[in-house]
Amino acid sequence: MLQTSAVILLLFLQTLRGAIAAPQSLELRANWFNTFWTDTAASVKYNNLPEGAYSVTWNGTGNFVGGKGWNPGSTSKILNWTGSFEPNGYAYLTVYGWTTNPLVEYYIVENYHTDHEPAAPPEGEVVANLTSDGSLYSVRTKMRVNKPSIIGTATFRQIFSVRQNTRSEGVVTVGNHFATWKEAGLKIGTQNYMVMATEGNNSSGKARIEVH
Repeated sequence: MLQTSAVILLLFLQTLRGAIAAPQSLELRANWFNTFWTDTAASVKYNNLPEGAYSVTWNGTGNFVGGKGWNPGSTSKILNWTGSFEPNGYAYLTVYGWTTNPLVEYYIVENYHTDHEPAAPPEGEVVANLTSDGSLYSVRTKMRVNKPSIIGTATFRQIFSVRQNTRSEGVVTVGNHFATWKEAGLKIGTQNYMVMATEGNNSSGKARIEVH
């Protein structure tokens, strides 16, 4: 009972910390970590399903991101997932996570709607390329100034590995991406959470994802 209470208290404090920037839900269930964040303008229904599964439908304005995985994440993780991803407009299916010291928000984007290619120039800067898990990825980066983060409003770097042969299920060897980011001079901190996420922004669509 004491251990359960400690976990509940920790998640409550994390939720309060995230709420400084925007509403956020964090949950640890049966060894799976679940996160969902929205800027409150999004019309979105997110369902935390059993084991490593979730589903989400969205329609309209606003931004959200949600998914399931691990806390903390690991640079040696080999992530295997199945599912479906059907966006209409700006949306990603992505390995998504954060590090601290330095604060970094990272994406390994496996699928996206062609209306918005993630961090494509001039929005982002291309700093490297790598081949992993059957496809070429373009590595891009940009800075976010006074934006929501896991520690509240902050300034931080975003890193994107964007897959060229998009897909909605498969395996991601995340260590290949972290190694390439390091070689490109991008500093990565201590792992916070790492999830297989769906993100949408001023768009509509649906997804059902299961991490194995």
